[in-house]
Amino acid sequence: MTMRGDGRTRPALPKLGIDAAKRVQTAVGYAHPTELEIEVLAHIRRALVRESPTTGARANLLRLGDRGVISVADGLPVEQRRWAIAHELGHFEVHAGVSYLGLCTGEDLRADYDGSGREQEANAFAAELLMPESLFARRCDLPKVSWGPILSLAEEFRVSVTAAALRFLAFTDDRVALVTCKDGKVIWTQGTRNFGKRPVRGSEVDQWTLAYDFFKKGKAPKSPETVNADAWVPDTRDTEVVEHVFPMPRYGMTMSLLWFPAT
Repeated sequence: MTMRGDGRTRPALPKLGIDAAKRVQTAVGYAHPTELEIEVLAHIRRALVRESPTTGARANLLRLGDRGVISVADGLPVEQRRWAIAHELGHFEVHAGVSYLGLCTGEDLRADYDGSGREQEANAFAAELLMPESLFARRCDLPKVSWGPILSLAEEFRVSVTAAALRFLAFTDDRVALVTCKDGKVIWTQGTRNFGKRPVRGSEVDQWTLAYDFFKKGKAPKSPETVNADAWVPDTRDTEVVEHVFPMPRYGMTMSLLWFPAT
């Protein structure tokens, strides 16, 4: 839920963000979202981007009438910086009647639309602005799910691997889930609507998964492998699931793509 100007609440409406991003694309008139630097795009839309030694947040927005100032934390990787600016520009474009100093932390800016209210709408704006459906969706029709095409999408659209993977989930017809683990435990998951039950947040990574190999041995298979579906989703009706691990040793984390092959 998000707070209205009169103090009441309303459900979050991600479509507001999507439609606003499409209006920006049409108004500015570019063929691909990487043609313009995100700072230039924000400037065209009357929002100035500036560096800021922000602590505890990646970005925030200050609205000054019909103009805005987006402050972004120093030293962010380019993919995170682009997302942070696009997210704050989403607040600026979607929530035009609100004048506030927004404070968005790393969790707020996570691309899977976690959070509620205005954060979901700003994230929906950022996803559509940086990875337009008109360009991104057709690239998600793959003969075989794996990290390779998703990494290529992340590079092409200059977004994080996580953002590209979550956007992929929005458009693929396959039964796919993304499972992120840290220190041997599931910390969050996202899946397609047809995936079914997903791993439980906080659960220990099962020894029969490929992610377990990373936490136990420090490395994991580079190619997708079929594993027992029950190792990831207890009491599932499915017997096998394909897993492909993307290790992130710097953070002590893994991201596993799980999918059920079409029968």
